[in-house]
Amino acid sequence: MKILLFGGAGQLGFEIQKRAFDLDFEVVSPVLSEVDITNEHQVTFLSQKVRADLVINCAAYTAVDKAETDQEEAYKINRDGAAVVARAAREVGSRMIHISTDYVFDGTASAPISESHPTNPINVYGASKLAGEIEVQNVLGNRALVVRTSSLHGQRGENFVHTMVKLFTEREVVKVVNDQWMSATWAGWLAEAVLDLGRTDCHGLVHASCAGALTWYDFAAAILQQVQEKNEAARRCKLEPTTAQAFARPARRPQYSVFDCTRLTTLLGRKPISWQDGLRSHLREIGY
Repeated sequence: MKILLFGGAGQLGFEIQKRAFDLDFEVVSPVLSEVDITNEHQVTFLSQKVRADLVINCAAYTAVDKAETDQEEAYKINRDGAAVVARAAREVGSRMIHISTDYVFDGTASAPISESHPTNPINVYGASKLAGEIEVQNVLGNRALVVRTSSLHGQRGENFVHTMVKLFTEREVVKVVNDQWMSATWAGWLAEAVLDLGRTDCHGLVHASCAGALTWYDFAAAILQQVQEKNEAARRCKLEPTTAQAFARPARRPQYSVFDCTRLTTLLGRKPISWQDGLRSHLREIGY
């Protein structure tokens, strides 16, 4: 199967490319300097040249706080760019998997969130990603699958795990929010799930995250425990819980965005790995 991958340099795109060859996929992934997803001519030209069986769009504007004041750019990439990729896929008859986020929800749920739960984003990033979902589904209909994920972390790029590892080795005290619940997702596991979904003809929406509900403080505590085993400087660090209100940032975050992955389990015939297993795999990759 031939895949045209946008956003191949990011956390998830990097992991997809790492695994694709072993799983018998051929992947073409342009770098941003070659193809900008907001440039319809570039995207259409490449799509017609490659004529992929499947297009995967991992490209996104992900600076959640910056998006509050950079709204135009966030929508240009997350909504308009997604629509450009979808139209190019439609022209050559490709199926499409589009990656989205738990931030399309407002965080008021109190039980794991299924695909049918009403969306109601509370920040610009979430609103722009929801707009992208709608564009992709309107353009491609049953040839599009939107995969929503949560709290992604992986070997490539900046993420919560890398930030915590750095802080634990540099500071004596680190404070982390303990009143926002999520499902931490290792990009390596998600990459395999996305590639396996690419072999199916499913469409619509699917939630994909590692199993288990935790707060950011819980996640940080698990990271610290493993880092302390190998790093003497981290053994001197103390982790303290704080509240989202005390740790105010420009963009509001959902208080609860734990996913119900029942549909994913049905489609793949297996359950997601635990967030603990995902974290251990990630930390091994970076030497912990």
